[in-house]
Amino acid sequence: MRFIPTMWSDFLQDIRYGIRRLRSNPGFTAVVVLVLALGIGANTAIFSLVNGVLLQPLPYEGGDRLVVLRQGAPRAGIESVPFSVDEIADYRRDSRSFEGVVEYHNMQFNLIGRGEPQRTETGVVSWQFFDVFGIHPVAGRAFRAEDEALGAPPVVLLSYEFWRRSFGGDKSIVGQTFEMNGKVHTVIGVLPPIPQYPNENDVYMPTSACPFRSAPMMTSNRAMRMMQVFAKLKPGVSIEQARANIAAIGGNFELQYPAAYPKGNGYSIAALNLKDVLTQRARTTLFILLGTSSLVLLIACANVANLALARLLRREREMAV
Repeated sequence: MRFIPTMWSDFLQDIRYGIRRLRSNPGFTAVVVLVLALGIGANTAIFSLVNGVLLQPLPYEGGDRLVVLRQGAPRAGIESVPFSVDEIADYRRDSRSFEGVVEYHNMQFNLIGRGEPQRTETGVVSWQFFDVFGIHPVAGRAFRAEDEALGAPPVVLLSYEFWRRSFGGDKSIVGQTFEMNGKVHTVIGVLPPIPQYPNENDVYMPTSACPFRSAPMMTSNRAMRMMQVFAKLKPGVSIEQARANIAAIGGNFELQYPAAYPKGNGYSIAALNLKDVLTQRARTTLFILLGTSSLVLLIACANVANLALARLLRREREMAV
C-alpha cells in the first residue's frame, strides 16, 4: 500500500520540476503552448461540428425512427419521383411497419387582411404531420383529423419565425383570421422554434385547404405526383423490415396499374433514415476535415517533441556528468 503514496509523491515532484523548467524558459514555453493550442483548438472545433451534425440525435421526438419514402424509375434514369394521392393512400393503408405515413409539399400564397398583402411560403401537410415528427405547438394546438375533412373550416399553423416577424409575437394570435386563396383561415397554433424540414415555411395548412392538392384531377389521378412522403417506424421495427414491407406493396403497382407504371421503367420504392438523408452530403467532408485536423494535432505534438529533444541535446554534457 506504500506504493501508491510514493507514486503520487513522485508525480507531484515531476510536475513541480516541469513547471520550474517552463518558467525558466518563457520563450520555449510560449512556443509549446501556441503549437499545442493550434492543434487542440482545430480538433475541438471540427469535433464539435461533427458531434452536432452526425452524432447528436435529430431535434424531433423519436427522430431516430423517422424515415423518408422515395420512389423512382431507375431504368428510365429517374432516381426520385414525387408521390400521388393514391400512392400515399396505398402505403398508408397497407404498410405494417409504420405508425404514421404523412405527406408534404410547398406552395406560395398571398396572405390578405393583416395590413399589406404578404407572399407566404406555405407547407401543405397531412393532419398528423406534426404528430409523426413529435412537434408540439407552443401556443394553440396542432392539426386534427377533422381539419383535413373536405369542407372543413380552413385553419393554419404559423411558424415561430413568421409569428415573431409578422405578428410581433402576439400571444393572442390564436383564433385570429386572415384571408388566403379567397377563403378566411383561422390561426389555431404556433410551432416551436426548431428547424423545419424539408423547407422553412411561414405557415402550414392541411391538405384539404390547398386548392391544388384537393382538386379532383389530383385526388383521382394516380399519375399526378407532387408530394413528398415521410413515415415513422413502429417501435421495434427495423428499417430493413420497413423496406421489405413497402417493396411488397409497391411491387403490385405495375400489375394493377400498368398505365401509371410503364413496365420498362422499373418502378422502385425505398425507405431511408431521415438523419442519413440530412447528413449524407456533409458526412464525407466532415470526416475528411476530422482526419485532417487530427493530422495537424499529430504534427503539433511531433514538433513539440522535437523542440524538447533539441533542448535535451543541449544538456548532453550535463546529463553525462
